Amino acid sequence: PLFDATTGGMGLTGVILTATLQLQPVQTSLMTVDTERARDLDDLMARMTATDDLYRYSVAWIDLLARGTSTGRAVLTRGDHAPLEALPKGTRARRRPLAFRPARLPAVPAVLPEGLLSRRTVGWFNEFWYRRAPRARTGELQTLSAFFHPLDGVPHWNRIYGRGGFVQYQFTVGHGREDTLRTIVRRLSEHRCPSFLAVLKRFGDGDPGWLSFPQPGWTLALDIPASLPGLGALLDTLDEDVAAAGGRVYLAKDSRLRPELLAAMYPRLDDFRALRARLDPRGLFVSDLARRLDL
Repeated sequence: PLFDATTGGMGLTGVILTATLQLQPVQTSLMTVDTERARDLDDLMARMTATDDLYRYSVAWIDLLARGTSTGRAVLTRGDHAPLEALPKGTRARRRPLAFRPARLPAVPAVLPEGLLSRRTVGWFNEFWYRRAPRARTGELQTLSAFFHPLDGVPHWNRIYGRGGFVQYQFTVGHGREDTLRTIVRRLSEHRCPSFLAVLKRFGDGDPGWLSFPQPGWTLALDIPASLPGLGALLDTLDEDVAAAGGRVYLAKDSRLRPELLAAMYPRLDDFRALRARLDPRGLFVSDLARRLDL
């Protein structure tokens, strides 16, 4: 029970002193990547459902400012670790297949104009990003950094959100709850949510952690400017949609979930609280999130 409470327990059950990890062996530091455009959310979900099992990794960027028949249009990117034979012969990459040098771009300036991420500027970016993506391209070689975490190549990228910062929001809903996902994407689109980072993935089986987030189904992650008018009420509505569908909000990113919705999202919540009370009766392991949600 202690192990199941600790995996996904956000440090509230103690400190892990040692851990053994099983890694994935790779032959190169590159990825073979397939990219395609989806015309709307239904087209995207159909593509992911039909062929995601052919890839180890799959992620879709969604344009949340697109509306009408284009609501939920997306760029779908999927890939696997490139085998040695995929690298061109006679190249430096082939001679040193495991060399890894992440690219670093210039840092974002410390002072930027407020309101840089407006609906208009994000709309321009989203249109550019969608149009520059190929309709269908297979077998492109990309670096690990470019595929997995492109923003890490831009130091202090968070500064583009201005002094107000941004809110991270991520939820998951199960297979068969696609209508909830459609509703949420439509709400975000109608609210003209200027999020240029909106990422959709599919989850497989989660681990047995009592507060572990993943469950089989869909997960959408967003970075939203904290200054967006009506953001609090919008996210409260999304929380209710997620809870009604038996989904969950990702607690590791949460900063504003209402505590009364937590039990509907995490059925083992009472077990977690009881174990915490028994093992840590003085409440030495605590956080702002734990206080707010009474964990």
